[in-house]
This record gives sequence, structure tokens and C-alpha cells, in this order.
Amino acid sequence: MGTDRTGTFALGNYDGISIEGASKFNIVGGYAPEEGNLVSGNIAYGIPVFGAGADENIIAGNLIGTDYSGTQAIPNTYGVLFDDGAKYNIVGGSQPGATNIISGNSGYGVFLYNLGTKGNIIKGNLIGTDFSGTSAVPNANGIVVDGAAFAHVIDSNTISGNLQQGIAIHITGSDSTIITRNFIGTDITGTLSLPNGNDGIRIAEGPKFTQIGGSLQLGNIIAHNLGNGITIGTDNDDYNRISANSIHHNTGLGIELFPPGPTINDAGDYDTGPNQGMNYPVIDSTVCSGDNVTIYGSIDTQNPQNITIELFESDNDGSGYGEGLTFLGSTTPSDIGLWSYTLFSVAQLYLCATATDEAGNTSEFSQYIYINPLSINENDKNVQINIYPNPFYEIINIDVRLIKTSNLDIKIYNSLGGEIYSMSSDYSKGMQNLHIHLPGINAGIYFMSLSINDRIYEHFKLVKILHNTE
Repeated sequence: MGTDRTGTFALGNYDGISIEGASKFNIVGGYAPEEGNLVSGNIAYGIPVFGAGADENIIAGNLIGTDYSGTQAIPNTYGVLFDDGAKYNIVGGSQPGATNIISGNSGYGVFLYNLGTKGNIIKGNLIGTDFSGTSAVPNANGIVVDGAAFAHVIDSNTISGNLQQGIAIHITGSDSTIITRNFIGTDITGTLSLPNGNDGIRIAEGPKFTQIGGSLQLGNIIAHNLGNGITIGTDNDDYNRISANSIHHNTGLGIELFPPGPTINDAGDYDTGPNQGMNYPVIDSTVCSGDNVTIYGSIDTQNPQNITIELFESDNDGSGYGEGLTFLGSTTPSDIGLWSYTLFSVAQLYLCATATDEAGNTSEFSQYIYINPLSINENDKNVQINIYPNPFYEIINIDVRLIKTSNLDIKIYNSLGGEIYSMSSDYSKGMQNLHIHLPGINAGIYFMSLSINDRIYEHFKLVKILHNTE
């Protein structure tokens, strides 16, 4: 439909196959090889589905924008369109043979457009690649959601080799897109580079509540793209959750909250911007015991106890921030923003993190640090620390055994994270007995951070009481 009978050059129609009005339950193509259509070379759309009531149609097993072999472009302007209220249609699917090749189109591979267009599923397709999923046959953009199209699912596709964005989501009201288990910027195996020409995913001009990944099972691979892995571009783009993905080796940042470049944290996280300008977590220090590593960090934001910190092995990005190659796990900070996480059986790695607030705003990747347990002196695990009494009245005693002359740094914070005491001094090898006087402070909860040679060994919760029990 749109080519000569050999499927090698265009004789275009205006549209290829048009499903209009209240047309329901149609199947375009099928799951056996002989059932698929070649829909290429058409002036406007390959397969447009539009109108309120154009629901629950299936598009499966077709070549849309290529020649008969699936290796060369015979462009439609757009490959597949859902518009004007079309709902709950499926492009591709989970069944063997459902994959569509949607490549070579001069505009968008898949276009989801307009208010009322809702709940369509794009699953298991090759969008921007050839039939094998290993070479590019580019669309201009892979998938575009625009015009307040709502609540679509983009799952288990290879979206690579496109000239601009892999996925672009635009305009206020284009909300609640779910993006899971896709390869964006790689070949069909998820391992080899097949970049999109700009960002892997771009969100701009107002979309909210996008979910990108969500768990180890739902994470996307977003890699090797020639822009950023994910860009969130404007002040109204909020509540876009990015969780448990593998984002690595993109030319730009792994996650970019505009303006361009790493966005520096602000005190108290009171700024606005894309994803509310969410601060990234800070990795303060690590403590190694054998090949186990405990990471200590902090997050400066409102209600930190409601934040989720996700940790990743980093790809050692040249910017010094991220990217998050491998999802390692998550943790929740205390109400003053202190957090920790232990990794077991660790070889050397670079480590970075993100923060996501309870509304779903995810930060950029943090600065990464290098961890090599094998470089840590094995005697360090024998450091002994004893703090008493707890609860305390005015005096806190600290006994610490040092294995060598070391710098000892102690800080105490109130429950709001404000620093009320700090000391730093060099001490000789052996047992040290320290006494901290804190007269006049209010009864309540306090936290102590104790570091030896710039590595935090312990975070302690202290309780101040009103009467002397010492």
C-alpha cells in the first residue's frame, strides 16, 4: 500500500490504511509472516487511526516506512497516527510475530496526538531500525506524544537510530505516559550502540506524571544517544519519575534538568524548574569492611524522610555526574536528610545516585565517587568506637581506638539538620577518651557524625534529657 508491486519504490497514496470514526476491533496485519502489510511511500500517514470511537484496533506484523526487505527506507511522512480521541489501540504486542518495523519515515514513526487520545499501547516494535534491529533506518523522531494525548504505554520496543529524539513528549496535558523495558539508543540486544541523533527521551512544555522505568524488572536501557539520555526541559515539566533504569554512555548527561549542564543543588531545595529543580543526593563517604561497603550520604530538601535515594554503578561519565549504568538499590533518608546503604561483595566501581520526592520529581545524577575495597587497609575494620551515656545530660563521652595517627572529625546536628557542634583534630595511635560538653541545648533528638581521615565511620542518634542521670 503505497509502493509498486515489488515493494521497492513509492507509488504513494495520500494515506495507506485509514481507520476512522467509530471503527473498532480491526486487525491490520497479523502474527504469521504472510499476514503483514507493506505500508510505505504514502504522502501523509502510513496507518492513521482517528476519531472518538476508533478503539481497540490492532496493528501487528507490518512494515511501515521501509521496502519489502525491511532494510531500506520508502518513507511515509508519518508511520502510525492516533488522533482525535482514538483509544486503547495496540501497535505490536507480546505475541510472536506481532513486531512492526516502523522505520524510514520522514516525520515521526508513531504519533500520539490530541485531547482525548488515550490509553494506546506501543509494544514490542522496532522503531528506527532495520528488520534485524541492528542497523539504522531512521525516522525523524521515533515516538512523539503531543497535544494533550494521555496515559499511553510505550513498552519493550527498540527505539534507536532515529535522526532526532527516540521519544519526545510535548505540551501541557500530555501526561502519564508509561515508558518501560525499552532499548533506546542501542541495538535489539541492548548491548551495542545504535544512537538516536539527539536525546533518548525528551520531555518539554508541560507534560507531567511520566513514568520512566519503575523497578528492576521495568527499567529501560537508555544509552549511546548523541544528546542526553533524558532531558526534562521546561519549568512546567513536573512529577516525572525516573527509576531503576540503565542510563549510560550518552554524549550529554544521563538526566538533564534544564538549563544545560549539571544543575547545582540549592540550599533547602526551594527553587523551581523542571521536576521542581529536585536536588540530587550527595555521597559523603564510604566505609569498607573486607569487600563490603557502606555508603553514607545526605540530601538537602524538604521532608527528606519521604525521599527515595537510588544508587547506581556509574559509567564514569566525563562530566563527573552519573551516569547510572547499573541500578544497585534504594534507601530512604532520616528526617534530617542523612542516609546510608550497604553493598556486599563489592569489586571496584564508580558510584552515583538520584533522589525522587514523594510527588515523583527525580533529580539529575549526583557526582560520582570511586570505590575500591581492595585499597582499604584491612586493619580499618578493627576501629572501635563507644559513645556514652545515651541519653545524655550535658556531657558525651567518646572512646575511640585508632590504628594509626589520624584526623578525627566530629559533628553534631539538631533534628532539623542544623550543625550545633564541630571539632576536628589529629590524635595519636591507640585509645582516645574524648569528652564533649553541650550545656544549654534543648532536650530532644540529635545526630552525631564521626569521621576518621575524612571517611564517616558512624552516624549516631543521641537523646538529650532534662535531668542529670550521669
